[in-house]
Amino acid sequence: MKAIFLSLAMVAASSVAALAADYSGTWEVVVLEAGHKNYYLPMTSGRLEIASGGASARFNQLTFTGRLQKDGLHLECMMRGAPCGELTVQADGGRLAGKGSLLDVSRLERPVTLEGQRPAPRRQARTFDYEPTQFSNHYSPTLTAALRLQPGDTVRTRTLDSRGQDRDGKPRAPRGNPLIGPFFVEGAMPGDTLVVRLDKVRTNRDTAYQTNLINSNALEAGYLHGIANLEEGFTSWKIDAAAGTASIVGPSSKMSGYTIKLEPMIGSIAVAAPNDENRTSGYIGAAGGNMDSPEVREGATLYFPVFQPGALLYMGDAHAQQGDGEITGQGLETSMDVNFTVDVIPGKALRQMRLENADYVMVMGTGLTMEAATKSATTEMSRWLADTYGLSPHDIAQFLGTAMQYEIPEVVDGTADVIAKVRKDALAKLRQ
Repeated sequence: MKAIFLSLAMVAASSVAALAADYSGTWEVVVLEAGHKNYYLPMTSGRLEIASGGASARFNQLTFTGRLQKDGLHLECMMRGAPCGELTVQADGGRLAGKGSLLDVSRLERPVTLEGQRPAPRRQARTFDYEPTQFSNHYSPTLTAALRLQPGDTVRTRTLDSRGQDRDGKPRAPRGNPLIGPFFVEGAMPGDTLVVRLDKVRTNRDTAYQTNLINSNALEAGYLHGIANLEEGFTSWKIDAAAGTASIVGPSSKMSGYTIKLEPMIGSIAVAAPNDENRTSGYIGAAGGNMDSPEVREGATLYFPVFQPGALLYMGDAHAQQGDGEITGQGLETSMDVNFTVDVIPGKALRQMRLENADYVMVMGTGLTMEAATKSATTEMSRWLADTYGLSPHDIAQFLGTAMQYEIPEVVDGTADVIAKVRKDALAKLRQ
């Protein structure tokens, strides 16, 4: 009898605790199916916002009606006006746990569990000096974070060249555009935008290299036949950072007076891709990647859609300079000193990575063909104008028909990318 009374008392105490718990506010949650991350349900990883008293909640585009009961907070899910499942969650201090069911894309009910926590307390922004100790040839969602950052933090670091050599020419990683990172940004959740400001992108050695023939993907067959007997190799370049120039080592007589202005850039920069996809460092898509754009340089601000908790930022493949199209398959490959600052825009999901500098707003479009990449860039620029300025399709046609500019960063890799850009002084004439 005593045992029964004790058991009833414990149940009553847990019911009181469930009713008294504070559910309101923001929770960073992951929803698991059979104990694993899911990719086909309306909730995966993200930010659950519960209203005061638990009467309602929101997760990205999902809305919930809440009912506080003895066993916890019951949340009924709605997506575009249709029911999508129900969860029961319990709060315990800074932790949230629960279970229930959600409807998958086939409208089948799937049992799930939920784990969550309060966002990490914000501290004063810090600056980190990071000497890279791990390198990857993949944008991976599973690697241990090189650093855990908070919005506002700055990192001072350096990259390797595409062969995996550091500023002293010492091999540190396998060739093939090795990346530094990942950098985990606290509070960045799927459905957010990661902001990366490139405060410094500078060469840190006096040598660079570049393939010595135009890539076959950029040439017609007849021309390729005519140069088939030429030996492929590399051109060495001498960097003069003080003068801000580079020149060919051992040039031909025709090229002996040829020098170029240094325009340091980062060729590969991205966040981890969706659905736990493990992408090589040559990947390019909505998450960024091997964009090879001269616009990704000092002073630029980059905006990435977040697909994984923490975003998981990678970067590498720096070039001292590169012409449009990267037609040799390489820029002036070298190592680089890089300073960057991170921030997060919560609840603002991008379809495609975009960037800006002092003069331009730009959107990166990608595709298997140049035509597809151009359509991607134009479409996303149009959507951005509609979302940001409230322009109608007619307004957008009038504006982009007179203000649009395009750049072609890459034409020789498997995926093409095109930058659609508009000047900020033209945007200043629009009324928001």
